[in-house]
Amino acid sequence: MTGEEISGKRPGGPVARILRNARALLSGKAAGGVLSLAYLAIAARGLGPEGLGALVLAHTYALVVAGLARFQSWQAVIRFGAPMARAGDTARLKDLLRYTIRLDLISAAVSVAAALMAAPFAARAFGWPEEIRGLITAYCLATPFLIAATPTGVLRLYDRFNLLGLQLTLMPLVRFTGAIVLWISGAGLAAFLIVWIASVFVHGGSLWWLGWRELQKRKQTPRIFGKAERAADKAWLPFMIKTNLSSSIDLMHNNIPVLIVGAVLGQAAAGFLKLAFNLANLLAQPVNMFNQATYPELSRVEAEKGHGEMIKVAFRSVGVAIAIAIPIVLVYFLLRRPLALAVGGEEFLAAAPLIAMMAAAQLFRIAALGFESAVLARGRAGWALTGQAAGALAHLAFLAAMLTVMGVAAAPVAIMAGWSVLIAVLLAALVRG
Repeated sequence: MTGEEISGKRPGGPVARILRNARALLSGKAAGGVLSLAYLAIAARGLGPEGLGALVLAHTYALVVAGLARFQSWQAVIRFGAPMARAGDTARLKDLLRYTIRLDLISAAVSVAAALMAAPFAARAFGWPEEIRGLITAYCLATPFLIAATPTGVLRLYDRFNLLGLQLTLMPLVRFTGAIVLWISGAGLAAFLIVWIASVFVHGGSLWWLGWRELQKRKQTPRIFGKAERAADKAWLPFMIKTNLSSSIDLMHNNIPVLIVGAVLGQAAAGFLKLAFNLANLLAQPVNMFNQATYPELSRVEAEKGHGEMIKVAFRSVGVAIAIAIPIVLVYFLLRRPLALAVGGEEFLAAAPLIAMMAAAQLFRIAALGFESAVLARGRAGWALTGQAAGALAHLAFLAAMLTVMGVAAAPVAIMAGWSVLIAVLLAALVRG
């Protein structure tokens, strides 16, 4: 079996393959984004701001605990597994997969223990009603199904982005279907929470099944338990510790602020913020695709024409992307009240300003992601990580300082502040010789 057959690589240039894979993922994310907005709208109308906020906080709590415990082992599968696959070194690839799966299992156990220990404190902080506190325990037990990292790496390694795109729709599809049934039947918060928990099990279980099936098909299933035949590579664990740090920084940008808003301002404020975030997330999907397409092209320009030309291309690409996004942001601004009414109803009109502000924050995101790709193309990953950390800390510091002053409107302003700090660090990295 050749290395190409093992890796599952399809023909085409690297940029073409990246764009094709990005489209496959984007189709799943776009479908998932629409479904997520739909089920959130149904839950908003069925539960109101307080109920939706409690539901959002429960899921965000599980995401944060799982995210802090999880090592991004899928990145190690790609980073170290791709050369092994190309060389046909299946024995060593099995060693790597054994290592990452065992690390996933350890992370899963840690996440459950941490979630259960912190649950009583979280219940008081977020004001969860008594009717759902027992179900929060079940949500804690579901955290391992948010840590299916190795199968993600397996499917990416073998170029099965089509399966990943489909799999991304399963969780929102379960929630959308369940939300419709519960809304029609007039069910309460506990029933919605059960559906949300079930969707997590479906999400993680399906990902593990698809990844394991792919390994079985290629006769590359590793032996998980028992003594290893060969020692692990010393580079594996440090790499995954670094990626865990990077993913933890992402949590500081995306999920931890929701918990802070819920703890300080209450469940309704968290519900308003989540509604605005999901609406703006529809704009974020093309932004992510822009980022995936930019990095390889900037790397090529850097290698062929030097960093001076690469920086010019980076500024032009960011400028074009922002110019394309501005009219969409203006639409969000003009339609902020109709959007809030359409998605959440009269009770969610207070989210209208947040919708406009969260859309405007995407302009900062575009610039940050574009310049981050340029910094990585220059080989300055340390600068990028430093910028991410500085931006996340600025985000949380602004939120903590201004939340009681500005109310929930401080959340999108804090996002912009965090992205601005990141952009400043990235620009410094770009212009330095």
